[in-house]
Amino acid sequence: MDVWSRDGLPERLEGLSFIDVGCWEGGICAEAVTRGASPVLGVDYCTSPHLKMTMERSNFSFLQLDILSEKALQLPEFDIVRCAGVLYHVENPLSLLFRLRKLGKLGGAMHIETTVAIGPSEHPLMIFHPGDTLDENPSNWWTPNLPCLKEMLAIVGLVDIEQTNLDQPSWQAGDYAVGRVSVRGRIANGADSLSDKILPRRPSYMPQSAGQGNRHGVVR
Repeated sequence: MDVWSRDGLPERLEGLSFIDVGCWEGGICAEAVTRGASPVLGVDYCTSPHLKMTMERSNFSFLQLDILSEKALQLPEFDIVRCAGVLYHVENPLSLLFRLRKLGKLGGAMHIETTVAIGPSEHPLMIFHPGDTLDENPSNWWTPNLPCLKEMLAIVGLVDIEQTNLDQPSWQAGDYAVGRVSVRGRIANGADSLSDKILPRRPSYMPQSAGQGNRHGVVR
């Protein structure tokens, strides 16, 4: 299966804007241009000569940027938000998903590809990888199981969440096999103001007067 189909991206993108967070060498951005998307933006913390060559052959823009930085708050919204091979590299995956969702227009789509833990529990959980315990790569932090990934996507504001691909496991982490999964969802709420773009806390847990708040925000 080719990457485009694996991630469940639309066949045609005329009239749609597109951002690829973690674009690497820019191949998906070039494909988005070919399928009619405009504008198309690639974002990555790293760059390479191969990315430069891809950009010379295709009409898309690139920003070397940490998506969790304050600079990312200045980015516009896009119809299609794609992020592949990034979630397990960040210390706080939920914060990344919030930031990605806030790059998307209301009613737009978000496409995520990441490692996934397949094992005995169906409860939402993430496996922590200290050191280089996942694929001998010290930059890997977390692997969610599929229920956890879908719950996180729902929390950040996605609906109609569906799995578009699941690769065979290629790594073992304790009782869990680690494979790769692609999921997509529709953005059901957007960022209406600058404050909405800031990574959220749960305000109901934070009492606004002296006292101790409980899980339901009641001060006693």
